[in-house]
Amino acid sequence: MAKPATYMDKYTSLLALYARFFLCMSLFWNAGFNIIGWNVQLAMLMPVAQSFAAPILSAVTASEIVIGIAILIGYMSRQIACLAAVYTVTNACVLHSFWTAQPSMQANEAMNFFQSMGVAGGFFLLAAFGPGEYSADAKLKEPTAQQEPKSEPKT
Repeated sequence: MAKPATYMDKYTSLLALYARFFLCMSLFWNAGFNIIGWNVQLAMLMPVAQSFAAPILSAVTASEIVIGIAILIGYMSRQIACLAAVYTVTNACVLHSFWTAQPSMQANEAMNFFQSMGVAGGFFLLAAFGPGEYSADAKLKEPTAQQEPKSEPKT
């Protein structure tokens, strides 16, 4: 027996589209921040990555853009969302480790850390429930309409 439709059921796919939009904005924001502040980001990476700082920053920025586009259009959403969630958790732990921050910065770092964890939770929800109707995944699942050749009437 099918469950009765609720008021919100007709908006589920639209809400999934909005959620994908807002989730990908976090990735686009990071990529834009990397591009605009390239030299600052390189200076921060240099002590850790030394001569690999520029290639690492380039790869991270390109990944954020590609993953963001894939989530926005809903392509391979579940797999990409899992990847984005792991990336976001790793990023939060490395960049916002409030447990090692100076006391004056602890509150700010904790807020950024838990915000990133919330974004990761959104990615996990996307992985669990899928991208909705308005996505490349949904369009790729649709069977292609095959037209049968018309036969001419026999006389």
